[in-house]
Formats: sequence, structure tokens, C-alpha cells
Amino acid sequence: LCYNCAKTVKQSSLKFWRSVSVMIGSIVGVGVFGLPYAFAQTGLAIGLLELLLIGALLVALQLMFAEVVIQGDGDHRLVGYVRQFLGERFGSIAMLAMACSVWGAMTAYMIVGGKFFSYLLSPLFGGSESTYAIFVAIIAGFLIYRGLGFASKLETVIVITLIFLFIFIILASLPHIQIANLLIYRPENVFVPYGVILFSMAGLGVVPEMRDILGEKHERKLGHAILIGMSVIVLLYIAFATVIFGVTGLQTTQAAFDGLLPVLGTTAELVASVLGALTILSIFMIVGIQLKHTFVYDYHVSKKTAWFAVMIVPVVLYLLGVRELIGLIGFVGSVFTGILGIFTVMTYLALRKTATCRKHTCILFPIPLAWLIIGLFAGGTILQIINVIY
Repeated sequence: LCYNCAKTVKQSSLKFWRSVSVMIGSIVGVGVFGLPYAFAQTGLAIGLLELLLIGALLVALQLMFAEVVIQGDGDHRLVGYVRQFLGERFGSIAMLAMACSVWGAMTAYMIVGGKFFSYLLSPLFGGSESTYAIFVAIIAGFLIYRGLGFASKLETVIVITLIFLFIFIILASLPHIQIANLLIYRPENVFVPYGVILFSMAGLGVVPEMRDILGEKHERKLGHAILIGMSVIVLLYIAFATVIFGVTGLQTTQAAFDGLLPVLGTTAELVASVLGALTILSIFMIVGIQLKHTFVYDYHVSKKTAWFAVMIVPVVLYLLGVRELIGLIGFVGSVFTGILGIFTVMTYLALRKTATCRKHTCILFPIPLAWLIIGLFAGGTILQIINVIY
């Protein structure tokens, strides 16, 4: 009996840390490599302030969605819960925003993934960045096809490796920091980091996947898993963006490492490339699975058809010439992630009105906070669209 109890506790702990690792793996991606460049546009102080504020709001947003996932009926993803609580019309808009968000993100992963795999493999096999970008899509497509069970087991190993490699890059860069870079202050560009930060920290779609990994018996631990996962991510982002910007300053490039590698040398180039490649494959796999599950669970599309729909669009976008990283992730973060954030808050507010907090007492966030989040997302979305038009 005691053996069975110990085994149950061990399995519960393992599931909990798998859910945390899936969250970290699904959020830490291309966006983190764009953060130093975004900070270079405003200066470190403004960049860090925006990072902390947006991070706090996103934690609240994810906890709101966690309540919806636990208390709602059926096995859905974000779009399905929007349909359940807000109706078909809003559900259709959320589906479009979700698909565009993931496809835009996957295109960004191909752009940066092509760079990292080119650093790693072109000296041995030759080939262009475009060739390796397609290679990234092929590998990620295989992992997405294998599904969540395989991904959750793989993700724990990947995340441990990622954290180790990030720490290596941070420590290797510390001696090269120039204090003058950290004092740069450019308030006229205050809006530039918004979309990049939002893109780099958005992870709403992974909450149902975390619930599935925890299982019904342990789903009440979902909030704790979110808090731990987001805390690790925020601390990692602060350290990485600060150190890289401190080294390269106004010369920081869009993919972060281009300007760093000449400073750190060959060993750092290899480690940075491995870090980038693993990060890209990890997040490409998780967000692809999220969109595939949305098609399967919320629209009852066959798994093979859903997989094909997930993979074909980013490949076509890349082949059509979508290659500008910061502009792409800034737009995706500001517009599509903003729209999904608004729908998430609206769904949470609708949940509270239905008095369906039956599995446990819901976290009752202040209503003004909910409307503040809606207002910020709406403002960011509008400003980004105006910026693109003009």
C-alpha cells in the first residue's frame, strides 16, 4: 500500500513538472531572441518595465483561462471555450485570430530556425538559410504528428537543456557588458517593445495542454504550474535581454546572436546555435500541437487533415517571401495575441456570470483589472494596425 502511495505521489510530481516544462517550452521561443533588439530601441529601463508589466498581466490572463479550462464543460481549446461561453460569432473570430497567430509564429520560427541550423550544419553540408528553414518545418512537422504524449516527455529534457544553454550564454557574456549600453534611454520608441514582448510571453493555448498532462485528479494544480512556469520565463528573459543588450548595445541585431558571436567566439557560436535550434524546434512543436488540437477538438477535423492545415500555411508564407522577423512578431503579438487576450478575459467574465465554479472556488479577479487588460490589448491592437497602415 505504501509502495502504491509513493508511486502515486511520484507520478503526480512528474506530471506537474511535465506540465511546467511544456509551458516553458511553448513560450520560450523566437520572441526571446527579439527582446534585446526591442530593448535597444527604447533603452533597458523602459524595456524591463514593459516586460514586467506585460508579464504580470499575462499571468493574470492565464490564471483566468485556467479557471475556464477547469470549470468549463467538455474537452476544448481556447476557441472552443469562446464558442461555449460567448457564442459562435465570437468563436469564429477567435478561431481566425488563433490560426493567424500560430501560423505567423511558425513562419517566424522558420526564419530564425533557418539561421541557427545554417550556423550548425552548413559548414558540413552546405546549403542556404532557406533550405534549412524548410528542414526545420519538416522536423517540427514530424514532432507535431507524433502528438502531445510524445511532446510532453521530450519537452522535459529539452527545457532542462535550454535553461543550461541560456545560463551558459548569459555567463559567457557577462564579462563583455558595457555599462554605457545599459544607460541608453530612448523614450520616443516606447511602443516598439510591446508587440515583441507580448509575442515572446504569450502562451494561452498551452493551458489546456497542461491540464491534459496533469489529468483530472490533479488539475487543481494548474494555477501553481502556471505561476512557476511564468516566473522561470520572466527571470530568464530579464537576464538574457539585459546581458545581450549590455554587450551589443545599439548594434543589437534582430535575432540577437548575429552581433554577439564576434564578441564571444567560436565556442559561444556553437552553443548559441544549439540553443537556438532546440528552442525553435521545441516551441514549433508545441504551438503546432495546440493549433492541431483546436481543429480536432473544437471543429472535429480529422487528425491528418488538421496536421496538414497546421503545416502548409507557414511553409507557403515563407516561400512567398515573409522573412522580416521583428515586423512579423510585432504584428502577430500586438494584433492576434491581443485579440485572443480580449476574448479570454470576456470568456472568464462570462464564466463568472454563470456561477459554474463548481469544482473549486474560482479565483475572483477584480472586474476593473479585467477591463484594464481588455483596454490595453485593444489599444495595442489598434495602434499596431494604424502603424502598419501609415
